[in-house]
Amino acid sequence: MDPHERAGRTTLQLTHGGTERPYLLQIPPSAGEERLPLLLELHGRGIDAVQFDGLTGFGELAAEAGYALAMPSAISEMWNDGRNPATGGIHRPDDVAYLAAVLDDVLARAAIDPHRIYVAGMSNGATMAGRLACELPDRLAAVAQVAGTAAVEVVSRCRPARSTPILSIHGSADDYAPYEGGTRHSLRSRLVLRHASGPVVGVDEWARFWVEANGARAEPATTELLPDTTVRAWRGASPQSDVVFYRVEGAGHTWPGGRWVLPAFLFGKTSGTFDAARTIWEFLAAHRA
Repeated sequence: MDPHERAGRTTLQLTHGGTERPYLLQIPPSAGEERLPLLLELHGRGIDAVQFDGLTGFGELAAEAGYALAMPSAISEMWNDGRNPATGGIHRPDDVAYLAAVLDDVLARAAIDPHRIYVAGMSNGATMAGRLACELPDRLAAVAQVAGTAAVEVVSRCRPARSTPILSIHGSADDYAPYEGGTRHSLRSRLVLRHASGPVVGVDEWARFWVEANGARAEPATTELLPDTTVRAWRGASPQSDVVFYRVEGAGHTWPGGRWVLPAFLFGKTSGTFDAARTIWEFLAAHRA
């Protein structure tokens, strides 16, 4: 192990399942003797890791805060988040195992605090993060999602062994990941993605799942961020119980306060009420396993 992996951003290759897959590792300039927190950043379908980081600004936040940042890439820019199981001879990569291998590879290369490993993603990256919350809870200190919950099939067998703090940000008018769950239903979303996809759970159902799994209070504290956002926060006996859900009224499949705005005619309204990246950052940084 090299505890002094050089600062900056490096492209690394990891062979998994017989396929060589690249990922980016960013080490902050402030890296020293202390172990670093690590954020695993998961892009959505149709964009790559670098483009997604440009939208979120996580790279800059990580450098400022002294975090390592891992930016893996999905095969054909689509994570196997559990909505499309292997059928008809079609191979689906085991992305849960791949991302676990990415974490192992990072820990072998740099001095990482295993109690401060986080994951954040959007869209297909968010539903992949939801799958990791269910299937790798022992590796994660907290999870954040924008415009995504989890596949119905994943949730049906989800029995997390410990509490996992979770933050969700979701637009009420999202055509691609409908707030009420199910499958995308608009012509616009079908034309853009052009492939069938299994159902996801609704946002409120996802919140109820984690409130129960984490042993949080049944009634949330509610805050209004004018003009369009309602924040519900469920707390429990410890910060590990935290479940915080942002509902952005009228917003689409978008990243609030992003560095660039997705086309409204394709993805719906983007809210500027708050900065999703900094909101996520503050939530994740407040938790450790």
